[in-house]
Amino acid sequence: MKAYFVRKSVDCEVVGLFVAPSLVLLAALVDECCDPAVCDYAPAPMGGLFVPGPTQTQWPLSEDDPESGFENVALSQQWDDELREGGNLEWKPLKAAALKMLRDWSGKGPSVSGSSPKRVAPDEAGKSVA
Repeated sequence: MKAYFVRKSVDCEVVGLFVAPSLVLLAALVDECCDPAVCDYAPAPMGGLFVPGPTQTQWPLSEDDPESGFENVALSQQWDDELREGGNLEWKPLKAAALKMLRDWSGKGPSVSGSSPKRVAPDEAGKSVA
């Protein structure tokens, strides 16, 4: 597994931090929140996110608590340095992996050997249903 920072290509808007075994599956994860074809990715070096102060949130998460535990996270010094201007991250377009994901899922390309996330069909209003 590898960790990746993802941003939008046009304006460098932060999309998120993702962990995936391949770029195609990274594209599938990014697809949950935006079009991966308009994004860049950079492999994340050693580092992490941490909660800088006390929190009431516990893992595993409670069904009754809407918080995830990440509401007030901070970047480790290593990631903070890399994500600032002058950092050494090498950003690459995610578009090729997004197109491969679409080909694989449409049946027009080789399969991702059973490791693709579950696809859900949209209901009449266009919302995903399981």
